[in-house]
Amino acid sequence: MKLLIIRPQPGADATAHRLRAAGHEPILMPLFSIEHLPVQRLSADGYDALLLTSGNAVRAALEFLTHNPATPIYAVGSATASALHALSVRVAKTGSEGVEALVRIAVADGHQHLLWLAGEDHSPIPHIDAVHIDIEIVYRSTTIGTPDNFVLHVTESDVVILHSSRAARHFADLCVSMKIPRADVTLATFSSMIAKAAGENWAAIIIADAPNDAALLKAIQRQFTPTHC
Repeated sequence: MKLLIIRPQPGADATAHRLRAAGHEPILMPLFSIEHLPVQRLSADGYDALLLTSGNAVRAALEFLTHNPATPIYAVGSATASALHALSVRVAKTGSEGVEALVRIAVADGHQHLLWLAGEDHSPIPHIDAVHIDIEIVYRSTTIGTPDNFVLHVTESDVVILHSSRAARHFADLCVSMKIPRADVTLATFSSMIAKAAGENWAAIIIADAPNDAALLKAIQRQFTPTHC
């Protein structure tokens, strides 16, 4: 299958690698770029642990992380953990089912005051009794110019992959401006929240069981695998 990736680099290349390894044909058309933002806090003093849910956050907050090596780090997804390992930053534990599940892992380890280093477009902050979570925005995803081959890439793809709510809204708006019928486009998303941001009337919307590329790929394969009675 041809799977269209619109997420920014370097995440686009990472997703393409996984799809190619699974026998699919990735089409890269990033519609965003990553802008790092300065971390306002100088230290992690007062926090039991740090939460990271994106490799982009790791790269944006590298100086902060290396200056606070004693604070345990909890990461969502193998990509985030790999980014930390590549930069020689130790990971306490890795989760695979989103930030709320990650918080519960940290709480089970005895942590109650957490700092989440996140992107501007992030999932809701979990509300768990006796747990306090502060958020520090360390990067944002900014739109770039629409490529000349946008219509061609969308129409030749079997599935368009959406990694964030912002990407979903932007892609939907571009389809309107480019007069691409939603009924001709199948989407695959990390979550129901992202699917909701994309709106309705698409040919199909595939939702992963967990917010990672592996789960998304499994969901896509289920959608396109014939069932036999």
